[in-house]
Amino acid sequence: MATKEAYRKKLEAQLKEWDAKLAVLSAKAKKATADARINYENELESLKSKRAAAYNMLEEMGERGENTWEDMKDGVEKVWDEMSKAIEKVAARFK
Repeated sequence: MATKEAYRKKLEAQLKEWDAKLAVLSAKAKKATADARINYENELESLKSKRAAAYNMLEEMGERGENTWEDMKDGVEKVWDEMSKAIEKVAARFK
């Protein structure tokens, strides 16, 4: 079973990867036509909100003790999976 610190580092790395993808998507949105830009910016705001929720879960997990953090693991993984799928879905539309 993964240790709390190793799991946390894995999630932090994923957050950094998402931040990079969001930056790329934001740059693409700025180059889009006015109508498309509005749609992209709305989708990006939704992604940023989900990213913030994922970060908050990571922080909450960090505050948990060594024996109780695993109670959150399933919920964290669900949020992470949803975020990954949402980013890929938006990225596919930006192509």
